Amino acid sequence: MPRPRKCRRVCGLPENRGFVPETIGAEAAVVLNVDEYETLRLIDREGLSQEECGTYMDIARATVQQIYQSARKKVADALVEGRPLQIAGGHYRLCEGEEVAGCCGKCCRKRACNRQKQQEERKMKIMIPLDEDKKSVCPVFSRAPYFLCGDESGAAVLENPAASAQSGAGLQAAQFVVDQMATAVVTMRCGQNAADIFQEAQIKIYEADRAKDASENLTACQGGTLAELTHFHAGYHGIR
Repeated sequence: MPRPRKCRRVCGLPENRGFVPETIGAEAAVVLNVDEYETLRLIDREGLSQEECGTYMDIARATVQQIYQSARKKVADALVEGRPLQIAGGHYRLCEGEEVAGCCGKCCRKRACNRQKQQEERKMKIMIPLDEDKKSVCPVFSRAPYFLCGDESGAAVLENPAASAQSGAGLQAAQFVVDQMATAVVTMRCGQNAADIFQEAQIKIYEADRAKDASENLTACQGGTLAELTHFHAGYHGIR
């Protein structure tokens, strides 16, 4: 039986969750996990050694080395290939500011007072499941190969990390949407488990117009012409 993976302690989520090149192409975004971001922050920004970083994140030095190497490779891919960079997901837990041992204390102690402010200032960000052509709305939310992620500054195509999951794809896809700090989802159908996650995160769920492509549905949602989705299915268990 494989050894369970230990959650990496992270002192705070990044203020900026994505970066885009000056010229945006059709390439999918590179997804940098939150724990990978934390190793870059601690080692490259704060100047810590890998051993010190492991103490802060409550993991072994060897694990830090693996995460750090993966993070640098992803950043290099985004810079060299001119692809958008998104910071989301990963296997981590947020420090609550009560763990004196190893806690850097720079972010976690401010989290409680910042949560309400972030909620109030959160800008409208809409995510729509995309089919293989990166244009059509995918009929199955959890197994969509991509997501169209749009806000007032533009839109980007993100790979769905849950698309090939053997089980729990709906929950994983929903958590990915939450990690992107989305405020709305536009989809043809939605499972009850994913809907529960969205509602807990105060993400509105709208029903996609089947006569429109994803970009047109994005515009319709921004214009307030889509109806909210109120009926949720029990799940398709990976069958499209």
